[in-house]
Amino acid sequence: MRAIDGVALSICFNDACPLITRKLEEVREVLGDNADGITFISLTSDPLRDTPAVLKAYTLKQGVDEPHWFFLPGDKVQMDLVLGRIDQIVPPPEQHSTPLIVADVANKRWSEIRPDVPAAAIVQRLQLLTMPVAGR
Repeated sequence: MRAIDGVALSICFNDACPLITRKLEEVREVLGDNADGITFISLTSDPLRDTPAVLKAYTLKQGVDEPHWFFLPGDKVQMDLVLGRIDQIVPPPEQHSTPLIVADVANKRWSEIRPDVPAAAIVQRLQLLTMPVAGR
């Protein structure tokens, strides 16, 4: 498998968070040595509850406190802006969807994936996104 540079983005809330986090852990396992080329970013959909301290405790509890995985909090205005840009803002937070968004940021290519697909399928989508495109 060739090196992959990309981003896997997740947005989760309450009960869905541990399940999505476990799925992304599986993705990292399937990636093996290529996992370091992927940055995982998990965004809060409930910034009033998910303070930096709460998110840090969550990463430690889930065993995902690592350099290539960021759990990003922010104030409500910031998070509404970010979530709105990716069509994921739905009040209240419990009603948002739980997509995984994979991206080749450098080439501005994005793809939304259902979180219930196998980890190998997510890795395959990352690989496809980072393949060269004719004319670019």
